[in-house]
Amino acid sequence: MKFTVNTKPLIDALNLGVINNNISPFHKKSTIIQVSASKKELTLNIEAESIKTEIKLQGSSDGGEDSRIFVSSSLMKELVNTFEFATTDLEFAEGGLVLHSGKGKFNLPKLVDDSDVQLDKPNSGVDFSSGIDINKDEWKFIQDNQMYAIAMSFIHPVYTYMWISKDGDVLVGDYDNSLFTHSKKSKLGNTCLLSSTIVNLFESLPEGSKLIQNDKNYLISYESDSMSYLSEFIPKYEDEDDMGSYNSQIFLDMMSHKGQSLKVSATTMVKYLNQARLLSSNSDDTIDIHLENDILQLKDNNVNCKLGVEGESLIDDFHIEFKTELLRKVISNYEDEYINMMPVIQEEDVVGMLFWNDSLTTVIAGVD
Repeated sequence: MKFTVNTKPLIDALNLGVINNNISPFHKKSTIIQVSASKKELTLNIEAESIKTEIKLQGSSDGGEDSRIFVSSSLMKELVNTFEFATTDLEFAEGGLVLHSGKGKFNLPKLVDDSDVQLDKPNSGVDFSSGIDINKDEWKFIQDNQMYAIAMSFIHPVYTYMWISKDGDVLVGDYDNSLFTHSKKSKLGNTCLLSSTIVNLFESLPEGSKLIQNDKNYLISYESDSMSYLSEFIPKYEDEDDMGSYNSQIFLDMMSHKGQSLKVSATTMVKYLNQARLLSSNSDDTIDIHLENDILQLKDNNVNCKLGVEGESLIDDFHIEFKTELLRKVISNYEDEYINMMPVIQEEDVVGMLFWNDSLTTVIAGVD
């Protein structure tokens, strides 16, 4: 069978459905795309961790039998993005998918047989009349300012997910590094755990996408003149899948801004920490933070920098040591010129530091 489709909608569909950051060798299905053609419709099916997507495009066939093939998702996306002619022909051959663009002919090898794999499809029987608009700015904030803190180690697997509450709380953190971030950017209205692939999905969506909850899952729909898009993502829940508890209330309580605090220049701190990293010879190097007489000092073997406190701090002098690179990441994720900070005290010892502005709160433990 040969199927003809307009190139621009095909490019848009591949850019929307194939999210580069969601392709992983640990999730084999994320590396392939299922391309199916009927008489007048081309269907693309894509999977990633916790996500299944289907995109339909209109076109025309040469009258052959309905066809389906599995090829590399990233390779097809990258190749089609180079096409300049108005239409593209997709020829379903025995050994692969042959793409025709102008006078060019390109062979994408078949990766698996139909009998070996089947990509799951999103639930298509849901009414979106009560669907809500997706605020991409909020998810971009989470991606830009919180996702750096997500755990990479599976020792405590629950922290490899983001925790969100029905009240809008978003916690992203790493138990092993004693680093947690908090914002109020979620509008899902549900308490659950989301994978980083789902955050990547939100960032990729076009304006006008609609979201609706369907039992424990969520569906996203987008319609245009040239395509029909449907994606389903599957949260995890603390009481299922042996995930364990996120212990969210402990971290929310720890991030309370009650007590005496001080305000310092985040831009100056980032500058000093960048300089310390430049002179650092080891990723585990540490730096001291010392407050005395309203002067904050950052000091290690290579740097000794001081910055003043804005206003009267009304806070006791303190001293604490952090991993330089971890602290640099924390402060560099604050966009405001000034941030608030206060020590975390347990049994009269300073064990960590709390940083915050109007949008984001971060707690980080000191080095033992």
